[in-house]
Amino acid sequence: MSAHAYIQYADIPQPLIDASRQRVDEATQAKLVAFPDCPLTGHIDVLSNGSIQIEFPWPRARELRHALDDWMNYHGINYTVVM
Repeated sequence: MSAHAYIQYADIPQPLIDASRQRVDEATQAKLVAFPDCPLTGHIDVLSNGSIQIEFPWPRARELRHALDDWMNYHGINYTVVM
């Protein structure tokens, strides 16, 4: 079973957005975003209602999972994990 964490772009503090790096994956054409000190790269999705959400894989490895959780909590970003 795999799980993903989702955050709303509107919930990301502006300094993190300004310092982020975005790119398009050549193989999949997925829009990716990397934030400073975030342990994982996120996938940018534009929803049908026009809002933007970022999807992260929810790691099985406890250390990496806790690092992602700690990063989001540190920056006050609400997230949802879906299995």
